[in-house]
Amino acid sequence: MLCYMSDVNDPPVPPGAHALPPVRVRRPGRAAVRRRLLDAALHVFAEHGYASTNLDQVAAAAGLTKGAIYSNFASKDDLFFAMMEDQALKRVEAVRSALETGSGGPGGPQAIRDIGRLLTAAFTQQREWQLVFLDFWRRAVQDDDVRTQFVAHRRALRAAIAGRVEQVLGRAPALGELTVDDVVTVVLALSNGLAIEQYADPGTVRDDLFGRVLAQLSNISEPPAPPAPQGTLPATGIGI
Repeated sequence: MLCYMSDVNDPPVPPGAHALPPVRVRRPGRAAVRRRLLDAALHVFAEHGYASTNLDQVAAAAGLTKGAIYSNFASKDDLFFAMMEDQALKRVEAVRSALETGSGGPGGPQAIRDIGRLLTAAFTQQREWQLVFLDFWRRAVQDDDVRTQFVAHRRALRAAIAGRVEQVLGRAPALGELTVDDVVTVVLALSNGLAIEQYADPGTVRDDLFGRVLAQLSNISEPPAPPAPQGTLPATGIGI
């Protein structure tokens, strides 16, 4: 006569023993799910290409269901744009820290060089993201509908970055006639362009190059001193 019955997945409980209560597994919060999806999507997009990847692959790589994707993102493009914002704001935070802690105060020469090093390290270490970005960029310039969305997100992102920079400095960057949006555009363009050169020919972009260029731009932007009136001695004391 059988004392108890069980299946292969549920070990039997001996007579007289008390069964343990089921272990309640805590489900990850929304922020944790979103982070897993962004990380998984970055890896899968970089490995297979944006166009060739579907959301089932992203969900599988994240160890989640496809429903988890749609509860956080409206579409695959929406997932990419969230990824773009996430990557950019990570770098903005690193720049903010460099501006606040650099010698000579926020926006000083050393802080500017530190920013260049940070951004160089970012595109060197985040090769996967840069490849995904370039992959999507190519799609955007070939498809007007995608380009419209891409441009809207890039403009909003530039505005957010500009706002963070002004918040730290307490003013717009002092770069001559350049607006803060001009400065952000140039920095983003340099970052993407230098990344392309680095990936094609590793070692071409020295880790201090970005910072030296930014520092040079900062120096060039200073307005030149007005010429001395004719017939007067210049500041050096050397005769005319």
